[in-house]
Amino acid sequence: MVKNSRRNFIKNLFFLSQSLLLPKTILSKHLAKKKLDIALQIYSFTPLLLQRKFDVLDFPKMVRETYNMNGAEHWSIAFMGKENDKKYLNELKSRSEDNRIDNLIILVDNIDISTMKSGPSLASSLKTERGSAIDFHKRWVEVAKQIGCHSIRVNLRSSEQNNQKILENSSESLLELIEFSKRDKINIVVENHGGITGDADWMVNLMENINSKYLGTLPDFGSSNFCINKGDLDLEGITNSCETQYDKYDGVTKLMPYAKGVSAKSHAFDQDGEELSTDFSKMIEIISNSNYSGYITVEYEGAIMSMYGGGENYLNSNDGVIATKKLLEKYI
Repeated sequence: MVKNSRRNFIKNLFFLSQSLLLPKTILSKHLAKKKLDIALQIYSFTPLLLQRKFDVLDFPKMVRETYNMNGAEHWSIAFMGKENDKKYLNELKSRSEDNRIDNLIILVDNIDISTMKSGPSLASSLKTERGSAIDFHKRWVEVAKQIGCHSIRVNLRSSEQNNQKILENSSESLLELIEFSKRDKINIVVENHGGITGDADWMVNLMENINSKYLGTLPDFGSSNFCINKGDLDLEGITNSCETQYDKYDGVTKLMPYAKGVSAKSHAFDQDGEELSTDFSKMIEIISNSNYSGYITVEYEGAIMSMYGGGENYLNSNDGVIATKKLLEKYI
């Protein structure tokens, strides 16, 4: 027993000594392989979901058997009202466990798909609206608990012109929501989702202002996600051009210290399989050099861009997911 322990100690010491001789970039990539895994966001299949040709219950099996991934992220709209069906949620959790899938985060969008109108916002200047938004998100905290997710993602949409006021309103709402979610150890994460949240400096101020272990960020690679001035946050405006763009690489770097997940947003690819709007090699290096460990989630948006007339030769959902996964595997 002592000999084995001594032998393992010597092997580990040798590995450490050799690692110290490696260039930083090579070492960081080696360590990244140990701390990063790939998950799939159901939003990648939005066209099928909106046409009701896709059932969330089939997602765990798809993630495992079709794409051979270990983690799944969900989207509130994909539940199509089934979030209030306890039997349905239990079945989803059971199928996830059967397929050895980790349920991670629910992206919560308070949008009525039939009218494309947004509901009350957590960042609203009206206290009554903030109260309604908090109650809405509490239900999704409960859903997250039931299916085994560790977080829900929220939006902070506001027409307020004073950024400090938006910070105060958002902080008030998030603190109240966290008081509810922490009972079940569910995190609240804020994605850079355009508008004020596309400003990484403002996001850092929000994280520091609240300073809770139950609050974090969800850095997203998307260019529009770092668009500070674009217009309304809705599906129909997804192809609009940006007026004020925050540098995405600088933005992801600033958001990573608070990250509880990462969204590898993709749209279109060149003949070599590289994403046209994001340097994945650079993004993965940023993530690898951070203290983050966990899942990077494939979030292919090309199919829905095509659905709303984006003007590119986008792949379908299946091919886009495969292309994004290959790109992540290339650089992780």
